[in-house]
Amino acid sequence: MEKVVVTGADGFIGSHLTERLLQEGYIVKAFVYYNSFNSWGWLDTLPKNVLNEIEVFASDIRDPNGVRTAIQGCDSVFHLAALIGIPFSYYSPDSYVDTNIKGTLNILQAALQLNSNSASSFFHITI
Repeated sequence: MEKVVVTGADGFIGSHLTERLLQEGYIVKAFVYYNSFNSWGWLDTLPKNVLNEIEVFASDIRDPNGVRTAIQGCDSVFHLAALIGIPFSYYSPDSYVDTNIKGTLNILQAALQLNSNSASSFFHITI
């Protein structure tokens, strides 16, 4: 059975993708943005029996070590983690670059490193 990571699983689309992947028979690790309230965003709205099937990994997409740890042992990544809200990006563009661009770079570099260190044939990333 294929194990996948969904980054941004705490968002609206990510939570529904996570739920659908479970229904399709995948083993799912949900990468959520860490916060001090231990909230998993939209995942918190899923039924308890569905949540019990998900491995939740709380971290920050901007942290390359957390990203590498999250995707280790997985076959595919569905990368949905991003900052949204265009008006705020005008005032804080560095936050958007760090999260949306550097976060994606962290995913790609971790996949490249882990793929070159393993005997697996290919690592799949969907952005």
